[in-house]
Amino acid sequence: MKKALQIIAAVLACSALCYIIYVWGQVDDYPRKIWLHRCNSIEKLKEKEHRYPNVEVDICLRPGGVMDVTHDEDTTFHLGIGPYMQYLARHPERHIWLDIKNLSEDNQQQFKRVLDSLVWTYGVDKGQMVIESPRWQLLFPFTRDRYYTSCYVTAPRPSSLTKWQRDSVVSRLGTVARSGCVRALSFPAYWYNTLRWQFRDEPIDYLAWMNHRTQMWMLLDPLGQVMLRDPRLKVILVKDKGHYHR
Repeated sequence: MKKALQIIAAVLACSALCYIIYVWGQVDDYPRKIWLHRCNSIEKLKEKEHRYPNVEVDICLRPGGVMDVTHDEDTTFHLGIGPYMQYLARHPERHIWLDIKNLSEDNQQQFKRVLDSLVWTYGVDKGQMVIESPRWQLLFPFTRDRYYTSCYVTAPRPSSLTKWQRDSVVSRLGTVARSGCVRALSFPAYWYNTLRWQFRDEPIDYLAWMNHRTQMWMLLDPLGQVMLRDPRLKVILVKDKGHYHR
């Protein structure tokens, strides 16, 4: 019996080692799908661009149409979006996901005018950007004007909800998917299993992020492997702080 257990343990250890080696070989093989989360400094962009040519950036809209690169409205690093637009202009095959933290009826029109002007000034293709906000109705003018837009899903973890509450979230997202206001739904990976088979008949993409997961840990996770192979899931954001994280 003891010998049998030792054999089983050895087989399991060997299998785990083989899986780790397999996953290690996948690292940096999917730059079009695995993007860098929270790249809120140009130093971080330059530090990580060889691994992550496509990145996500947080934007707070300020008076006067200023697009302030910061995660929190009460914090500023006095970094505008201009250097990122230059980056896109130099690399037309690359993309930036703009997480707009405070889009509202009051700043929507000015934001679009400023963004349109930047696109024209730098010669950037609108398809190089993801414009994301939980205020999905306000994204329709951007979608209509050929920007790639996404509704930020703000629901709590499905595991913390009752079945009725989960069904209610799915129903609301179905309304978003059918509305034509946005091109995608973006959500934390813990919503993926719930949403995976939803809205198959709607022209809606999925974007996701792995909470606090590096690329290696995302690839080690069986859920990450499933997400990687889902053609409707276009982007997975992962963590990689580096030396210039904000």
